[in-house]
Amino acid sequence: MNFLLSLLYAPIVFAAFRHFDIRSVSLVIFALSLLWLPFAYRKGKKEVLYPLLYSIIALLAFFLRDFAVLKVVPLLISSFITLFITISYIRNNSAILYFARKFARHRLSPEEEAYIHRSTLFWIGVSLVNVSIHLYAFLDERIDFWIYYSSIGWYAVFLAGGVLQYLHRRFVFARRNANG
Repeated sequence: MNFLLSLLYAPIVFAAFRHFDIRSVSLVIFALSLLWLPFAYRKGKKEVLYPLLYSIIALLAFFLRDFAVLKVVPLLISSFITLFITISYIRNNSAILYFARKFARHRLSPEEEAYIHRSTLFWIGVSLVNVSIHLYAFLDERIDFWIYYSSIGWYAVFLAGGVLQYLHRRFVFARRNANG
């Protein structure tokens, strides 16, 4: 649901503004967030953060009557993700390493774990690039760029990062480990 909403948020918000005022759009987002809340809670307590964020933003947009409040959501989410990855690295409990362990087909060697932990710095950089582009999209007056980047453009940044990480791991890390 989080993935689907991240894809559809910007186009839906933009389309809604073509037919409704800020208060109506905000109320609909708030109502949908409240409906989403029990489903998210069933998946786990951490999952409720997304519907709570959307409901708070919707209330702020309703009372402030400002589209920019709704427009800032993708930037906020990207910033939170960057902060989360950074804090996990600083605490020496890399979120990237956690997911690598979870999805690995084999037990990771200590060298692989050290490499993945160090590569968290790369992902912090990729995430900062993403936040910078989101900030530009937020500040830019061209709504079409915001719609594109906030819905699918940011996936391209992370896909490019994934390709670079894969190539580095395959052609630098794997060869270095093979040669001892």
